[in-house]
Amino acid sequence: MSKENTTYLELLEQRIELLNTLSASLVAARSAMVAVDIDGLESRIAQQREICVDIQRLDDQMERLQYQCAAHLRMHGGEESLANSAELEDVLLRLHQAQANVKQLNTAHQALLNRSRRTVTALLNSLHTFEGTYKKTALQQTAVAAELNEKV
Repeated sequence: MSKENTTYLELLEQRIELLNTLSASLVAARSAMVAVDIDGLESRIAQQREICVDIQRLDDQMERLQYQCAAHLRMHGGEESLANSAELEDVLLRLHQAQANVKQLNTAHQALLNRSRRTVTALLNSLHTFEGTYKKTALQQTAVAAELNEKV
């Protein structure tokens, strides 16, 4: 196997690993959201940003390597067969599966965010609807609590 092919397979393996890490981060973010763990959710979002930056860097490396391989093939007047095409097929299959998993988790995560946003909006609307009703009582309770604190 040529050096370029080996490097390309290694880059694909790294991409699969990053996608699997991104999947795990999406699952953890969903758990943090359900548990209303805002700090955990924020840390997962930051982690996901870093993973996406790493994936972009890796994609840039892969693109440069593809251009180098294409230039190499043109210089040698034809196609060079990949000695380990079965290995490449296996890696590409695992890459496809990892990408499909991230896509499915991302879709589920997006749906959860949309439902959460609608729930928060409904709660805020409800609070605004009853603001006048509860405002007077809340002010009275606050005044009573302040008086008790002054007496102590």
